[in-house]
Amino acid sequence: MPRRREPRPAPALELKTTRFAGIQIILNSTEHAALNTHLTTLFAATPDFFGGEAAVFECGRLPADAAPPDWAWLVQELKSRGLNPFAVQNASGELAAAAAQAGLLVLNAAGPAPAPEPAPPTDTAPVPAAAPTRFVDKPLRSGQRVYAAGGDIVVLAAVSPGAEVIADGSIHVYAPLKGRALAGARGDTSARIFTTHLEAELVSIAGVYRTFDAAPDTAVAKKPAQIRLAEASQIVIEPL
Repeated sequence: MPRRREPRPAPALELKTTRFAGIQIILNSTEHAALNTHLTTLFAATPDFFGGEAAVFECGRLPADAAPPDWAWLVQELKSRGLNPFAVQNASGELAAAAAQAGLLVLNAAGPAPAPEPAPPTDTAPVPAAAPTRFVDKPLRSGQRVYAAGGDIVVLAAVSPGAEVIADGSIHVYAPLKGRALAGARGDTSARIFTTHLEAELVSIAGVYRTFDAAPDTAVAKKPAQIRLAEASQIVIEPL
């Protein structure tokens, strides 16, 4: 009688390319030893395969009560192997909080919606006010990050490679956009990115992202452009 094979346990993490020209790092475990062992095995044959490509941690397979990994260590390990993680998605509350503390952007956070606050009496209810637009009039250099919580951001100077502009609403860059622009950071699919000079490393709308290993299409490369999300959850880049 043939010997029955035991199913192999799932690896601690997996790598998956996405249609948005980025890498998903799918976490199946947050246990340090398992991650360390699998990273060593995974990259043993091809230590220089990736060339700084942007990546997102996908946490949807993890249990809701999973303890956060050492995000700072994990990011550094992957950077040393040519990947550049910048965000987590589908992370539970504790995982998301720890990721944000480590400087990662939180996309499409999982977990129950917060309970609504009691409505004030109708005769005294204030008219909701939109968050003010944030203005940035100085160049953003590599490593700098600005975030407009609850609204739009307008940048009147260059965004250098390695710099990040993040907004819960739309992003307007009236100068060369050479770094990263992430609009609709809390899931607003109607948000857009506008720039007078598109040369970005990465753009994202509501967690759907695209990187540029080569220059964008000549119709928009180094020219005025807008970036939006199509109905099929695809990044669309159009000349202005």
